[in-house]
Amino acid sequence: MVRAGMAYQMTPAECLAGSGLTEADLEDENSEIWVHQEFTVIRNLIGRLGDRPGVGVEVGLHSTLGRAGVIGFMVLAAPTLRQGVELALPFLALSPTHLRLSVEDDEEHVYLVGDDSELPGDIRAFIVERDLAGLVTAMRAANIEVAPLQLETTLDAERAAKLADVLQVPASAITAGRRTNRIVAARDFLDQPSPLADANTARMLAHHCRELLDRRLSRVGVAGQVRSRLLHNSSELPSMQTVADELHVDPRTLRRRLVSEGTSFRALLEEVRRKLAIELLAQDASVEEIAKRLGYAETANFTRAFTRWEGMAPSHFRKLS
Repeated sequence: MVRAGMAYQMTPAECLAGSGLTEADLEDENSEIWVHQEFTVIRNLIGRLGDRPGVGVEVGLHSTLGRAGVIGFMVLAAPTLRQGVELALPFLALSPTHLRLSVEDDEEHVYLVGDDSELPGDIRAFIVERDLAGLVTAMRAANIEVAPLQLETTLDAERAAKLADVLQVPASAITAGRRTNRIVAARDFLDQPSPLADANTARMLAHHCRELLDRRLSRVGVAGQVRSRLLHNSSELPSMQTVADELHVDPRTLRRRLVSEGTSFRALLEEVRRKLAIELLAQDASVEEIAKRLGYAETANFTRAFTRWEGMAPSHFRKLS
């Protein structure tokens, strides 16, 4: 996305503003970029380029399978595209897309489904455009023949037409305003051989993908990941569902993993709230402001919580500190 922004005379700093990311982070193979950070970059692009039909498509044209990292090379190494997709689906957390992808088929057609229902409304259309255009662009750049027969999409008619133009879908085969996104192709589309097929390499890369996912959570533990996310933007403490989505696990799995580490999301949220409350009191923020900042519906609820943590009301704590 930064490369796309630069093509429109944006500087990297302008693309990354407010995200907490630097150019060095983008070059560091060990950097982990959170979903909300990427969403900030998207909003920067939209703010500069305009929320117009096709802007996401234009950014998607900068995509390659190589930029998808190890998951992209795994798809290329699988014997067929179908096998590559089957290998990739469990590891979508490592891919650049924020659509929840799945593949369906019947006797005549195969359907690439992209669910966008969990995406923020202000950037949903951009992501649908970018990710679907980027996927097809990357496949064609890797010499994978993509010939969609139909496009069904949640986008409005004007945006759908922009996307269909890149996908090379005829105007008569576009259906806009649907509940989900589907690219429809002939059933044998997935059975074409991959250009760099090597089954052993594909299995090795699948194993590497599993290690990458496991390492992401084991590096500082699940609790460390959650704590880091809660502290990252103290003005918007996320819900458990949001954090689970960003870690690409369901809430029950997140809860179970936190329990195995002797904690819970509620306990980590209280820990972070306590830390932030003390910092904000030291900065002379009002008790009402702190309560609102930490997500309490009423100031009295915050005061009771703080008294439980420190054994005194926040106003008294401020006087003694």
